[in-house]
Amino acid sequence: MKKTIMIAGAAGEGINTSELFLERMLKREGFFVLSYKNYMSRVRGGFNYATITLGTEMVNSCEDRADIIIALNQEALDKSPMMLKKEGFILASDQLKTDAVEAHKSILWIEQEPLKAVSSSKNAFSMCAIGVVLKKLGLEQEALKGMTLKKWSEEVNQTNLAAGTYGFSLLESQIKTEITHQKETILVNGNQAVALGAMASGLGFYSAYPMAPSTGIITYLAAHEREMGLIVEQAEDEIAAIMAAIGAASNGVRAMTGTSGGGFALMVEALGFAAVSEVPLVVCNVQRPGPATGLPTRTEQADLSFVVTASQGEFARIVLAPLTVEDAFYTTFRAFNLAEKYQVPVIILTDQLLADSTQTISKFKTSGLKIERYLMEEVQTHYKRYDFDQTFGGRKYPGLDDQTLVMTDSHVHDEYGNETEDEQMTIKLKHKFIRRIEGIKNELNAPIFYGSESYKTLLICWGSTFGALKDAVNALNDQGESVAMLAFSDVFPIKEDVLKVYLKENVNVINVEGNAFNQFGKILRMETGVTFTKSINKYDGRPFNASYIIEAYRK
Repeated sequence: MKKTIMIAGAAGEGINTSELFLERMLKREGFFVLSYKNYMSRVRGGFNYATITLGTEMVNSCEDRADIIIALNQEALDKSPMMLKKEGFILASDQLKTDAVEAHKSILWIEQEPLKAVSSSKNAFSMCAIGVVLKKLGLEQEALKGMTLKKWSEEVNQTNLAAGTYGFSLLESQIKTEITHQKETILVNGNQAVALGAMASGLGFYSAYPMAPSTGIITYLAAHEREMGLIVEQAEDEIAAIMAAIGAASNGVRAMTGTSGGGFALMVEALGFAAVSEVPLVVCNVQRPGPATGLPTRTEQADLSFVVTASQGEFARIVLAPLTVEDAFYTTFRAFNLAEKYQVPVIILTDQLLADSTQTISKFKTSGLKIERYLMEEVQTHYKRYDFDQTFGGRKYPGLDDQTLVMTDSHVHDEYGNETEDEQMTIKLKHKFIRRIEGIKNELNAPIFYGSESYKTLLICWGSTFGALKDAVNALNDQGESVAMLAFSDVFPIKEDVLKVYLKENVNVINVEGNAFNQFGKILRMETGVTFTKSINKYDGRPFNASYIIEAYRK
């Protein structure tokens, strides 16, 4: 069973609160949940909606049409019929109106006068609507207790509960659902998963300038700063943020900065500084559509070409793009180990879809995770910080012992860190970077294969497109097609033979990604020589869904 609920209205009308309540109550009752925020770049007004897709099995992607829409204002009611499934229905206040004759058949009008008699809550309508939703899903009235929050007063909690109880009484018909309660699951969004992965890896310092949609990382880390022993710094701009992180990392602290595309553009020169000084830096770029300010609260996968070439000169770097909310945790943990092993910048490339998606996932398994620092513990009075023969490991930082001199500088340097313009030193440094790239290629994870073993079509994606494509592959195979997919989370550098085992004779290869220029497809073609039959792209600021991919596949 899979159902989708949308909560639509203006910013400031309680969409986020209603979404939070529903997510938590549905998760507590045993449903798997995946939600996504579709919102405008404004504090008040506009047309926003949250999509919550729930099921009795893991939910990979949100549906594009809803079974139930909670319309919080007139504009939401007017637009709801276009977002509603054929058999769905709309919850709306009887103080709203509609001229659409067909819409009347699918609207459950909630009368405001009886509602006001039982609840004085300013959120009475949305709480009442949640009660209707829970009844429709076949849950017991006991589930309404999830409407109370400790941070709210008893009076607020009771008025909300009264509204929810009233809504629960309005509907008689129920969906009979067999639910297996999931005891080992948590509810978390992508930004929180990145923050948790960083903390699990031993993060000591995080600096950032708040920029949507990456802000959730710094707010989550700041909320847990004291209990986790972190230093979280809100910098005056992105240049200061990355330089502070480089300073911390060069002195032995696991450090990270986060931003979105416009902020990353400001960080570019400092990224080169981290590379030439071989500082193990982690940067999280949460993509949104550009160029410039672009669409600050929307999603796109259009920064890949930028981040794999950002900063002047040539050097080794690693770019990782988590596939799911769960993967964001483990990828971030791994990013710190890779950064310290190879002493390179590691860029975690997520996007607004992943950042703002809240999902029911398995509890993170940390028992098998190992923090690897790759430090040189023994004292060396003539320490070669930049030993040209050392591809990875062997790093010291100032103060690790009291006899080792460690120098950090942005110039080309000799093995001790002294500035140099010597031709042979310059060549040796470049050769060291090249060897690192080859070592990284051999260590990065292979793409994930999913689908029919006898596939005639292979669809290739990267990052957060994974969930929607997985649902599309399942649907296409159920419809008699023979398709499979490859999903890349380690997107740069690429090993030359990474696709060799998958490119069978007479197989169509389709590139699927959330940008207009086929950025990952071009990287794959450049590195592996693969030729794509066609591409499926989306670049309207909205995420992929399975229906979109299936329709594009059949064209």
